[in-house]
Amino acid sequence: MFYPLLKLFYDKKPIILGWIYKVLFSNKNLKIGKNFKCDSFPIITLDKNAKIHLGDNLIFRRNVEIRTHQNSRLTIGDNCRVDRGVRILSTNKSHIDISSGVRIGLYSVFNGGDSIFIGKDTLISGFVYLQTSMHNYFEEGKNIQEQGYTHKRIILGEDCWLGTHAVIFPGVNLKNKVIVGSSSVVNKSFEESAIIAGSPAKIIKKRKINEI
Repeated sequence: MFYPLLKLFYDKKPIILGWIYKVLFSNKNLKIGKNFKCDSFPIITLDKNAKIHLGDNLIFRRNVEIRTHQNSRLTIGDNCRVDRGVRILSTNKSHIDISSGVRIGLYSVFNGGDSIFIGKDTLISGFVYLQTSMHNYFEEGKNIQEQGYTHKRIILGEDCWLGTHAVIFPGVNLKNKVIVGSSSVVNKSFEESAIIAGSPAKIIKKRKINEI
């Protein structure tokens, strides 16, 4: 008798925890849609002027961390999945907009000193880094940590695929259907359907539009 009940609890655990988290923590600054599921409570830091909107049918795996500071905004669309250990940071006046159907792999990091837009159905593998800011380092006589940052937004189109350990630099705009090879460093923008790889990334071929 005990084992079936225990199994039922573990099977339903993401639904139960998602419902509890929504009841306890949703408010005017944190909107949570229908059917939210989580394997553990996400760690969410939310400043009083920041806002988070989580869409319907969203799944968070264990140890997801979201930090929204100052006047920033974060939106995660419907039917998205955020894997274990993912960390999303927004600050300044940045907007992070993750469209419907996006999948984010384990331990990926979005550093949103500036805005990040991710188009629908894009697949982001594990350990990917989206970096919208860079330390300044030109001033003589100052430590790098004293020189502040420069910020530029990142845009990923629809149906893109970022391979494991890819790094996306500030200002990059990847159009629809771009594929980024594993461990690539992307420091410039690429047009639709490009397949890119390397450090720095270069086009190695073009993806056919009707390719699945």
